[in-house]
Amino acid sequence: METLYNLSGMQLAMLVCTAFVLFTWVGAIFIRPFFRLLVRSQPDLNTVLGNVVSMYGIFYGILMGLLAVSAYQNKATVEKSIMAEGTAVFALFRNVTAYPEEARNPLQESLRDYTQFVIDNEWPQMRHGKHAEGGMQLINGLQQQITAFEPKTSGQHILHAETTKQFYEFLEFRAERLYNATSGIPEIMWFVVLLGAFLTIFLVWLFNMSLIAQLFLGGLLSFFIGIMVSLIMVLDRPLRGDFGISPEVFELLLEFMNKVLGQPAG
Repeated sequence: METLYNLSGMQLAMLVCTAFVLFTWVGAIFIRPFFRLLVRSQPDLNTVLGNVVSMYGIFYGILMGLLAVSAYQNKATVEKSIMAEGTAVFALFRNVTAYPEEARNPLQESLRDYTQFVIDNEWPQMRHGKHAEGGMQLINGLQQQITAFEPKTSGQHILHAETTKQFYEFLEFRAERLYNATSGIPEIMWFVVLLGAFLTIFLVWLFNMSLIAQLFLGGLLSFFIGIMVSLIMVLDRPLRGDFGISPEVFELLLEFMNKVLGQPAG
């Protein structure tokens, strides 16, 4: 499943939907006749199956709906944590502008380097569900610069205390982002979703109808299931693939830093 996240959103949806529809059509032509032997003696078969599908559909529909809502809330949470991290880095950058020049310039440069690293190294790796190496070295260097500063006035003491507090809040938001890069719906849940999709298609195969109707109705149902699965996949891993959240917050932050430091943007 990991390779699917390397596709674009449209490619992912088309691939998943096509796979479900083809499975339904191939099964309706080659597998359905054998399964139909199991229930051919059942009188009023379509009514019985209709009742079974109605009861089953309630549970499966609730499961899919809850997963879609949960995945959407997860995407919103990830976006919020990314915004919080960017805000924390911006607050740090603004705080250190009030430091003496000998401490201010190295701290601002370190924060700019970190922001550049997030955009150029960490984000591309997160697109593939991986963590880029080198981030902790930058953070350790920044921490050493902050702790090495010795305030000389009461104002500097207050500013330094706030900067230190902001630094640890920034670490917390960064940890959330890195965790969200690889976390998602557990594999057992995906197993239940795919098993439920197969059972839905299997029940449709058992209905007493013409092959054309079977292909048409079964294809529509499997196409919709594929759309739902694609939606959950996209929302479940909001940092993965081409459809993942962009580093726009950090790009805007880097542009601001470059202007302050007098360096070319980008």
